Formats: sequence, C-alpha cells, structure tokens
Amino acid sequence: MSAVQENEPQIAPFSSQVQSMQYRVSERSDVLSYTWSLLQFLWQRLSLWHEKRQSRRTLLNLTDDELLDVGITRADARKEASKSFFWD
Repeated sequence: MSAVQENEPQIAPFSSQVQSMQYRVSERSDVLSYTWSLLQFLWQRLSLWHEKRQSRRTLLNLTDDELLDVGITRADARKEASKSFFWD
C-alpha cells in the first residue's frame, strides 16, 4: 500500500538546474543587500562631512559678539574653519 493515493498527482523533485537558479538568486540578493548597505553608509558619511563643513564655514560669518556667546574667539573660529571637511 502506497502513502500517495492513486488519484493524487505526484510531485517531482527539483532539478539541479532549478536549485542552481535558486542559489544564484539568493547570492544576488546578498550582493544587492551588501551594496545597498555600503551606499547608505557612504551617503551618511558624506552628509555628515557636508554638515561639518557648513558648520565650520558658518563660524567665519559670526560676529565677535556671537562668537563670545558661543564661547570661542575669532582665532578659534578660524582654526576650526581651516580644518578639512572630514576632520572630526
């Protein structure tokens, strides 16, 4: 006596070609996921650098009174503004 009834269709096992395709799709999605994560990281880093650069340039436009309110001197503002955009 068989576990499969006579009128029920039998399911054929996956061929190696289908399994290979499934592996390639999985591998491709891993690459896309990694690429997307890398692009997000780069975008965040570039945004941070741009924000720092803008902030440092803004210091140069502040008046002496505004700089004193912040607690820095004109020399400190110039020193900070002269830093490279990726400097922490």
